[in-house]
Amino acid sequence: MKKTIIAIMIFAGAVCMNACSDHQQDPSAFDKTYNSVNDPENEYFWEQFHSGNISNVKTMISRLEKQYAGDSTNVVVAAHLGFANFWVLSEGMRSTQPLGSIPDYINNAYKYFGRAYQLNTNDKRILGFLSNAEMAWSSLQPQPGPVQQSAMQKGQESIAAWPEFNKFTIGIGYTGLPPQADAFKYALELQWTTLEDCYTSPIDRSNPDIRHILNRDLSGHNLGKDRACYNNWLAPHNIEGYFLNMGDMIVKTGDHAMAVKIYELAKASPDYNNWVFKDVLEKRITNAQQNTVKFLDETQQGIDNVMIAGSGALCMSCHQMSEGDKLRYKDFDWKKYFRETDVYSVKGL
Repeated sequence: MKKTIIAIMIFAGAVCMNACSDHQQDPSAFDKTYNSVNDPENEYFWEQFHSGNISNVKTMISRLEKQYAGDSTNVVVAAHLGFANFWVLSEGMRSTQPLGSIPDYINNAYKYFGRAYQLNTNDKRILGFLSNAEMAWSSLQPQPGPVQQSAMQKGQESIAAWPEFNKFTIGIGYTGLPPQADAFKYALELQWTTLEDCYTSPIDRSNPDIRHILNRDLSGHNLGKDRACYNNWLAPHNIEGYFLNMGDMIVKTGDHAMAVKIYELAKASPDYNNWVFKDVLEKRITNAQQNTVKFLDETQQGIDNVMIAGSGALCMSCHQMSEGDKLRYKDFDWKKYFRETDVYSVKGL
């Protein structure tokens, strides 16, 4: 059981080299992928996820599994089954309904992310999540070492292909470790260098004031890899959630003054006032110094007393839509946006 808990934290914190290389998919794959975006199961997934309805995740998974049973070549369904199982691992503690066996969700996340990546090796987001799933899965194995090595290799491949997205994906898995651990230090370094990948290089780590870069509304634009750096329909609070997590990591190291500087960057987001977790961040700023002790105390509970990565709100800190967000995106054609921006990277990054 202890290994299972570690696996979840590794999330919350073998494909051959040819399979991992970008290649041009059959043209029909593009149409099949984006036609499936119209499926009711896909719409239900996004409705529940954007609303933070973790208590409905079993219904979500059941609907997706039924669709997958009818067509196991549907990459959207496979990917969403991976995400849905990961959602349980990250935020299942919030559910008002019993969710069942944690190892089952780990196994299924690994299975479905593996299938999704097999179907579309151009989507390096999925490779990053597959790395996390495999790392969690390794804790269930009698000899985890080789599996962990495989997972770490996938993580490095995902970062090399799409650093703007996958440095966060891989780094988040190590936030539950002690701040003096090499893996935690590595994860925090990934957060710093993401700022350079996304916004400006080099970053002034003594005064990372990049508010003038963050306050642009680019939510409807095709930004390519840089869409991981800004808010959009998929993650309406990418910016805010990123700096909330990074600030928490820095608080854990004891540097509360720097953490406040990082937290403050979240306020530069053009969507900050609509963010469901705005009050959480404001308390973080006020309590940064005392949180340097609280975040090290594993007996603490409640979102204001633990790091966001262990709070049951990690996914939602970026993805949950407030009523203001829903109004803002009321007339947004997200299905058209998916196709035009090639969200699933069918054509390659």
